[in-house]
Amino acid sequence: MRLVSLIPASGVVIFTVLTLGLASCAGGSAEPVKGADVESSDEIKSEAVADPCDCMKEGLGEGQKKYCRESKRDTQFLELLRQCGISELGGVSAVNNMPDDGQFTMNKDQSALEWLGSKVGLVEKGTVPIRSCVLKVEDGILVSGSLVVEMVGIVSTSQEGLARRELGKHLRSADFFDVGRFPEATFTMTSSKADGRGNLKVKGKMSIKGVVKETEALMNFLSVDPVVAGATMTFDRADFGVQFGSGSFFDNLGDDLISDQVQIRMALVEDVAKRKLPG
Repeated sequence: MRLVSLIPASGVVIFTVLTLGLASCAGGSAEPVKGADVESSDEIKSEAVADPCDCMKEGLGEGQKKYCRESKRDTQFLELLRQCGISELGGVSAVNNMPDDGQFTMNKDQSALEWLGSKVGLVEKGTVPIRSCVLKVEDGILVSGSLVVEMVGIVSTSQEGLARRELGKHLRSADFFDVGRFPEATFTMTSSKADGRGNLKVKGKMSIKGVVKETEALMNFLSVDPVVAGATMTFDRADFGVQFGSGSFFDNLGDDLISDQVQIRMALVEDVAKRKLPG
């Protein structure tokens, strides 16, 4: 699978950004048909909703829809909407292409994770096999997500031949990820929140070499059937004890200095046969 435009140019680990579609609470009435017996917008009485979050729900009456539209002119009401996770302005939902409620297992053979690292004058990149990835949506919210990758399979794609084999071997050694002792790395989501630009900010715990750190990712859903997600994230390898060539541990490295910042970009494609729906 070819990864395209999933990661910014700056060095960071990336979990794919997911684009989720939620119904806007700003649904306006259609223009009245000439000659039809239709109540005009001016004649509709505004009817308050019990909770600003109700503006996201379907089945609102015309009076409630009017209340939601008019209330968005109030900054305090908008802030309450942001706390609901929709953070919408002008009737545009904060998250695009949100899947319906359910549990979605990603196809490890069709999904891909690419890493990028750099040193003076050189950018290296490669891949790590995905062992498993599961996302769960409840009430229109991404409530859980887990990812397991096989560090024993980390390889370089920026080198060829002997250089490619030697770099892969070095990355798997104790100098870097010590895959003999730590064959897996994991990410477990703890929360998600719309960023107001159509994406999700996902917080979670990343485990590398037995060290667990809080990490943040940016996600978007590209498709809902099958679910296709993209994610970007940045991590500092020094936080996980990956010391080789790190300026955080060694002085005077000169041209041998390797950046502590690692970038990851992922494309996650659902295995539809494993989808689990509520009920």
